[in-house]
Amino acid sequence: MMLQQMWVPAPPADGRASLEGRGDQVRPSRAPRRGSRGCGCTAAVALVVVLGLIALCVAGVVLVPGLLVPGDGGRTNLLLLGIDRRAGSGWAYRTDTILVVTVDPGGGPAGILSIPRDLQLPIPGHGEDRINTANVLGSRPDDPHAGPALLRATIEDNFGVPIDGYVMIDFAAFVKIVDALGGIDVEVPKALHDTRYPDPRPGDPYAYKTVHFDAGAQHMDGTRAIEYARSRMSTSDFDRAKRQQMILLAIRKQALSPEGIVHWPSAATTVLSSVKTDLEVAELAGLALLAARIDPDELERVVLEHPLVSSYRRADGAAVQLPNWELIRPAIERLFGLR
Repeated sequence: MMLQQMWVPAPPADGRASLEGRGDQVRPSRAPRRGSRGCGCTAAVALVVVLGLIALCVAGVVLVPGLLVPGDGGRTNLLLLGIDRRAGSGWAYRTDTILVVTVDPGGGPAGILSIPRDLQLPIPGHGEDRINTANVLGSRPDDPHAGPALLRATIEDNFGVPIDGYVMIDFAAFVKIVDALGGIDVEVPKALHDTRYPDPRPGDPYAYKTVHFDAGAQHMDGTRAIEYARSRMSTSDFDRAKRQQMILLAIRKQALSPEGIVHWPSAATTVLSSVKTDLEVAELAGLALLAARIDPDELERVVLEHPLVSSYRRADGAAVQLPNWELIRPAIERLFGLR
């Protein structure tokens, strides 16, 4: 589809009818709670948390929160975020991956929503911009959860989906986790060749390298897995989202396999020290305990892609995606049980 020269307008009013009266103020982020990072828990609890968090990463996030307080309508919705931050440089980065996992604690089906990072939406207090900027715009040194809180408010205000908590992880930690598990097995549906995969190095932060994946069964270490999840050349962000969902299911499968279980201790340190979340240890344990009970074949997976979104080029030259609310709304209502 040819990109058009225009600013992206606000979502149609009828596309946000369910949000009437919400206002544009960002809800306060959840205050940090003692024990939420799990550093002082027992070995048994730590291993349970590891199982949950292994799957809760950028290309490995598909668990069901069991001990979270259900959101409106009885469902629990967890925001899962991935960022390409540099080690030790804080968490105020654009969110490269944005997913929402939803579950009905009463036994209804679970689902995953992938939101494209270039989706243009009104961000409370900041006007319209790409959704992946919300974490940066909201970040404050006095509140570690302020960035995710603004992203959460953006999703709630635009989609009408209440968010009950978030988990954020960086890609370097993801690579270590996959390696600690012994790698993952992925069925690659078609060959992928990328000659411009980002490969920053000292003195050349914009360097590239070539990555290639043959079609068929592939065993991937952490580096290969993140390359497959993030490659953009000759593909699209929508394809990336689908690949990320594939990889997250592969990580879950490996983590629950006999071969993966023996690697839990080696993954514990990386997971517990590399994840940012507003969830408590007990809540994370709930994620892990229910992980083994979820049938991946019963998960409904939704990617906001064409025709649910349309490509446009803003007056400043930036390419963005415009939401088509008349198509998105029924998909969101079905996935999150909002009818």
